[in-house]
Amino acid sequence: MKLKLSYATAVLLGLKKGKINFEMPTAYLMLGEKCVYNCSFCAQAREAESDKDYLSRIKWPEYDIKEFLSKLKENNLFKRLCIQVVNTETYFYDLKDLLNEINDIDILKAISFRPKSFEEVESIFNYNIDNLGISLDVANKELFPKIRGGSFDSLFNILIQSAKKYPGKITTHVIVGLGETDKDLIDLMFEMKKYNILVSLFAFTPIQGTKLENKQPPSIERYRKIQIAREIIEKNNVKKEDFMFENNSLIKFPEIKISEDEAIKTSGCSYCTRPFYNEKPNKILYNIPQTRNL
Repeated sequence: MKLKLSYATAVLLGLKKGKINFEMPTAYLMLGEKCVYNCSFCAQAREAESDKDYLSRIKWPEYDIKEFLSKLKENNLFKRLCIQVVNTETYFYDLKDLLNEINDIDILKAISFRPKSFEEVESIFNYNIDNLGISLDVANKELFPKIRGGSFDSLFNILIQSAKKYPGKITTHVIVGLGETDKDLIDLMFEMKKYNILVSLFAFTPIQGTKLENKQPPSIERYRKIQIAREIIEKNNVKKEDFMFENNSLIKFPEIKISEDEAIKTSGCSYCTRPFYNEKPNKILYNIPQTRNL
């Protein structure tokens, strides 16, 4: 069985030569390539002409599962495994095979995939995982079918059903910069908090070979604003009415003290730093690759 590792994961395991000078307590794995879906921003989309070894701007070299497991057991480097599943024709069978291989490894495990049904979610929780990511990505319901394809309501309902059955174990990814408004993002974050779903923020990243390769990423100023709003919503008992908008653009936060240093770190499961997923190392970082205070 083959799987892909993020470049930094491969370096840390000694499978590839390189130097890593950032914090990375999570090993990032990708299962499969070339998705049945056709998300406009994704290098693995059905019609994308991107290099098949990429997801966002990260290169994912391929290794045999046995080789990976051998190195993982030799090096007690990681606190979590994060498995990004590409929805190929056989993704569900492949995922279960992989989970069987790693089931007995005593490490936190997170899966991110696009389930076709709630039954798939239930099946995955029969394995030893602690977090499941069901990514909405697009915060605006009308834009969802144009950018991701399929039904927003169908995926949203699976997400909510999963959160009700597995409280505190469901996350979702939300991408800033796909044409949504600030109000769309804030409304969605409040809806997610209602069901105790952790929101992980990404900045839209133009990838060569995708439909949106020429679209500009969000400004760092707008992204910082949404990061701060997320921190306020997640950590405090606030209401939508506490945020002020002008033409659906956020212009004022509730008067609550938060740590902005914490707010601009990578958001996601515990120990997730997701280094340089959205940006080049020599540019301003959208997500600071440091572990959040637990």
